[in-house]
Amino acid sequence: MDEYKPENAPHSKLITFVEDRKGHDWRYAIDNSKIQNELGWKPSQDFDKMFRQTIEFYL
Repeated sequence: MDEYKPENAPHSKLITFVEDRKGHDWRYAIDNSKIQNELGWKPSQDFDKMFRQTIEFYL
């Protein structure tokens, strides 16, 4: 966020860490290699570019 709104930096000071809840999943992961290999699918957009555009849209 500091990159997008430097006048309000540092945003890291706004983060409050809390204890995990019981049964919390540590992470979620998706492997798209099967759809790429079996169907020849490829993402139509670059993730980093679209992530940046999404943030800019909401700001």
